[in-house]
Amino acid sequence: METPANPFPTLSSAARAFGPGPVTAPGKWLTASAMLHSADEVAGPEFAVAEEEVRSMLTLFAQLGRSRKDPSVGMDAGTFQSRLSAMPVRSQVTLQQALAGLAAQAPNEKPDRPMLLKLAEHVAIRFALDSYERGELRVNAVKQLLDRMNTEIEALRKILTSQEEQMANAGIQVQSYTELLDQEFWEQVPDENKKEVLASDESWCVPPRKVRSFLEEMLRRGELKTVNEILMKYASCIGLESDEARRTTAIGLGELAELYGSGDGSALIESIRRVGNQLAVERDPELQTLVSAAFVRLSQEAASKRCYPAMQQALASLDSVEAQRPGSSQSLRPRIGAEDRIPEFVEESLRSGEIADGLLDILALMPKATLQYVTHRFGHSGFREDCELLADVVRGLGEDAVHHLTEILQIASANEAVEVLGLLGQLDPDAVARVLPVRLAQWPRSVHDRCVRQLSPVPPQSRTLLLLAILDSLDVLIRPLALDEISMTGSPDSIPKLLDFASSDGISGYIRLKAIEALGRLRASAANPVLQTILAARQVWRWQYPSELRVAAGQALLRIDPVVAMGKISAAGFEKRDLVLEPIDPETNSSVIRQRRYARLKLSRNLTLVTTNLRENFRLTVPELNLGGGIGAGERHLAPGTLIGLKLTQGVRTIKAQAIVRGARPQAMAFEFVDMDLEDRARLRKILLELGGLPQAANVASRTRRRGRIAVLK
Repeated sequence: METPANPFPTLSSAARAFGPGPVTAPGKWLTASAMLHSADEVAGPEFAVAEEEVRSMLTLFAQLGRSRKDPSVGMDAGTFQSRLSAMPVRSQVTLQQALAGLAAQAPNEKPDRPMLLKLAEHVAIRFALDSYERGELRVNAVKQLLDRMNTEIEALRKILTSQEEQMANAGIQVQSYTELLDQEFWEQVPDENKKEVLASDESWCVPPRKVRSFLEEMLRRGELKTVNEILMKYASCIGLESDEARRTTAIGLGELAELYGSGDGSALIESIRRVGNQLAVERDPELQTLVSAAFVRLSQEAASKRCYPAMQQALASLDSVEAQRPGSSQSLRPRIGAEDRIPEFVEESLRSGEIADGLLDILALMPKATLQYVTHRFGHSGFREDCELLADVVRGLGEDAVHHLTEILQIASANEAVEVLGLLGQLDPDAVARVLPVRLAQWPRSVHDRCVRQLSPVPPQSRTLLLLAILDSLDVLIRPLALDEISMTGSPDSIPKLLDFASSDGISGYIRLKAIEALGRLRASAANPVLQTILAARQVWRWQYPSELRVAAGQALLRIDPVVAMGKISAAGFEKRDLVLEPIDPETNSSVIRQRRYARLKLSRNLTLVTTNLRENFRLTVPELNLGGGIGAGERHLAPGTLIGLKLTQGVRTIKAQAIVRGARPQAMAFEFVDMDLEDRARLRKILLELGGLPQAANVASRTRRRGRIAVLK
């Protein structure tokens, strides 16, 4: 293959003119760089090159570059050699070996135009570095020097313009030339000098990428204290008088935000404080934008790293900015996203089981949004520890938060007011006892149901008193649910009221049955005479009370006085099998708020229930059912809280009941019975004994804490 002609004859000729000896094998660009370094070792102080001389070199490089792009420029070998010879001797010495190294590559390699550009940049960088090392330049003057050098190199860079335009059009970010020069310069600064500069007020002069790489290396060596000091010093540059210093620092802080968030938080807190202070006093519109961006980025880093003291500083700084420049912080708050992260903060606390240090201070700065989320989350919590922690969060917001909840209960709409009941019942049960009975009379049945469920997480003593206070005001279909809830508290305060219900012939049979079951759960010895009467009373040829009331009385008596109960039950004509399906006692140490009232029964074959009170009724296929309710799959899905009539036909017998829809899943719908004729309940008991066999023991400990699901506010 024919050897291509020398693509850089002018440069090669110039190199030969400088050095008559043979040229050694090159090492590409690094060869030229190495030669420049070796030239420094040869030249003493008397050969120090002046800035004007270096700029003349760069101008000559630019002309050489133009000659390759446009032959009409006429930069032949003779002209180039003549121009070089006219330079001062010290400039020629500085340039000799670098040019020779570059020219040596030309005969064997395809011309690389950027190589000439790199040579020019390298000369500028070496001059800046030498001047800095000799103490002729301070660090902040290096940037200005490189800017001046960059002007001379601009002509060479035009060679690359088309490539950069293509990159920009493709969405690829192209670094500024001054940045590249800065980075090349700092790459060659000795480590000791770097540390000295970074610990000074001139640290802003160092390119952020170089700061990052230097500090990351220090972190790997375990120099945490020094890294913290450097980061704080860098952040302090945001308050310097120089516009350029503030501009560069603001941009750098955004790039270094992750480093600020990697330590103990002190550097992050200090940087947010300083940037916030500068934001409050900055008057230059362009700098306001850059400082705002740095403030937002650091604040976001504080949030993502859960550095709550730093977040508190960010919010406090926003208040300070707003005080000095009204309206200026309105656009910053959404960008920081502190309020948007409240669900994350709360859910993390629920997962860990404790409130992180500093979190309450942050949430106290956002009381309205915090209270809104915590209230919503409380209503969807299934475990007592979660509810107690959420109540602690609200306590941390202060008395105003509790007063606000009370105000909602007093004046808000029924659907809004009922949602604060559980939380307020934890924090101020007296306020609930004072307000709720009055408001309950104005609310519909669906809200009455929600009211009882909202009170489930309240501590037992307060829950009992609150439920007793509203019992007579509750809708008649919701009272059985309230009686069940009262019985699960284990509190004896409700026994007198339950005895009234159990001994009264004038109330609904289903409510009376629930009162009897509650007395059994509470082991109410005072109920012994009433229960014996219901169990054994006769009217001539038949028992005085319905079978279901007598079964419930027998089951309750077994809990209260087993010895007496055995004889009474046998005399009443019941067998052991008749009493199998009984209410479940609550597990007092359980975390679960809503424990089952009856054991789960998985049927040997599915039952089909039909709704009776809807505009478009449908069938429910029920695989699981007990005396309290069940789970079924149907053609439609109803909202939780919906009251439905249900009918079950078995042969010529029909069982009717009313139930409330509970959880609705894609393939299933849970429902809870709220009313049923006692004869129908006896038939249901018989069917369950036939199809369900022995009940499956409930184990609340097996119910997992499905945490971490952030509730979505609608």
